[in-house]
Amino acid sequence: MTMPPRIYLDTNAFIFAMEQTDEKSERMNDLFARSALFVQPVLVTSELTLAELIVKPHRDGDVDLIERYDRLIRPSTWLSVMEVDRAVLWRAGTLRAQGKLKLPDALHLSTAYTAGCSHFLTADIGLHSFSISYSIRSEGRHVPVVSMIRPDIPTLTTLLESLSP
Repeated sequence: MTMPPRIYLDTNAFIFAMEQTDEKSERMNDLFARSALFVQPVLVTSELTLAELIVKPHRDGDVDLIERYDRLIRPSTWLSVMEVDRAVLWRAGTLRAQGKLKLPDALHLSTAYTAGCSHFLTADIGLHSFSISYSIRSEGRHVPVVSMIRPDIPTLTTLLESLSP
């Protein structure tokens, strides 16, 4: 089986999967399950995701959801959970200097880049227009390193098809 591209999951992807009961939620959960078929995790997120996910359940006193998120956001056969280390922090600072990113968004993007992700799945419209690219000096153009994709039904369907055996 060929290794598919690595896909970074923004916090909202987990909210869709765990807190909604619609077609998008079903496809996100299918994506989690299908990614477990590979030798190495295809899906990636940051430890920061856990901190963002548990805010609302703490406010609402939803201990069950807090525990479900705590069990979900751990390194596993289907998910790499990356540390927020010094390299991630440096790149996040550089990204913030280049654009109008909030620190959490810059940390997520920096983590995706550091983890070698080719895609960043997010419903955040502000992030969707941002791209991490590098310059090809000899040709004077920018090549995207991390492509932004939205968690809509057509995109999730395409991702599921790309992960089919």
